[in-house]
This record gives sequence, C-alpha cells and structure tokens, in this order.
Amino acid sequence: MICPKCGTDNPDDTLFCENCDWRMDMPFRAAKKRNVNALASAVLICGVLSIFLAFLTAFAGIALGAVGLLIGGYAINAVRIVKPDNEKILVVAAAAGLLLSMVGFILGFAYI
Repeated sequence: MICPKCGTDNPDDTLFCENCDWRMDMPFRAAKKRNVNALASAVLICGVLSIFLAFLTAFAGIALGAVGLLIGGYAINAVRIVKPDNEKILVVAAAAGLLLSMVGFILGFAYI
C-alpha cells in the first residue's frame, strides 16, 4: 500500500505509514503556498494608484481604494502567518498600501 503523503510502499495491513506516520486511509492535501511578496506589492501599488486615480476620476479612486483595503487586510495577516525572511519589510509595505488605499478611497468621495 502506497502512502498518500510521502509515497512510501508499506505492507497491505498497515494502518500508519512506516516512514511518516500518516494514517493510510486518510487523503493528503499539501498546504497552499502564498506569495506574500506579490501580495504586499499589489497592496502598495493599489494604494498609490487609488490616490492618483482619485484626482482624475473619483469613482476609479474609490473602487481601487476599496480593492486595496480588502487585499491589504488579508496581506498583513498573510505575511504574519507565513513568516518570510523579510517579514518586517513586507508588513510595512502592506500597511503603507493599506493606508494609501484608505486615503485614495476617502479622496475619491471628496471629489464626487
């Protein structure tokens, strides 16, 4: 019987894998890998663009600011969960993007 987690060949009557101790009758799903660098960069770009677009067309600034706010809240927590080597830089970038998105969102409503 092949282990669904590590692929080790075990005897047919085995309940747990001899190599990784995974229960043989349970399916294995690998953990999702999050690209937190791209997420933090996307929030920062959304924030800057929302401020720029708020001056040109208010509705685009509001829309992009709202997207930045949604992604920013997720990005800060994702960086803290994944804990990459450059965690502090990414948290600051995500927080700055979140703040800029908020400003762009508010500016968009101010220029309506």
